[in-house]
Amino acid sequence: EFLTRLQIAPVATLVNGANWDAANRLLTVSVKSQFNMAATSEYKIACVLTEDGVTGVGAGWSQSNAFAGGNNGVMGGYESLPNPVPAAQMVYDHVARIIAPGFDGYTGSFPAVVNAGESHVVNFSFTLPSTWDENEIHIIGMLISPNGRIDNAGTATIAEAVNNGYENG
Repeated sequence: EFLTRLQIAPVATLVNGANWDAANRLLTVSVKSQFNMAATSEYKIACVLTEDGVTGVGAGWSQSNAFAGGNNGVMGGYESLPNPVPAAQMVYDHVARIIAPGFDGYTGSFPAVVNAGESHVVNFSFTLPSTWDENEIHIIGMLISPNGRIDNAGTATIAEAVNNGYENG
């Protein structure tokens, strides 16, 4: 199914813009959808912040390892590690920190009828906790189709999104 989906043109392309206030740790995000074809208000936008390089201590940070002992084959060195892998040996990437407004996306993201060639902007605001490394954060704008599948997404670091500029929707 993955290869089939790669051949289907997305309804829209997405570009993330942002303003970053380091003093207040306030990140305002604009997700701009440029529509390649007509759509309806049944499409929705969601915005996810992920972080790379996340580490922690304690049992909750250990990683289950089905490849321990090599019984399930080779897996990039995990076959040589114990089950679970101790937290001190783990660094997690692509950790979803927050999704706004939620998994179903923002109802009212778009007007009832959206024509090909139109662009629309949806804005989000996040206050990043001091424990999050803003240099490792990725902003992911997602276009959710009426059937609940992700039609397309756009990703940017905070620095890249600031360079793209913030648009008030």
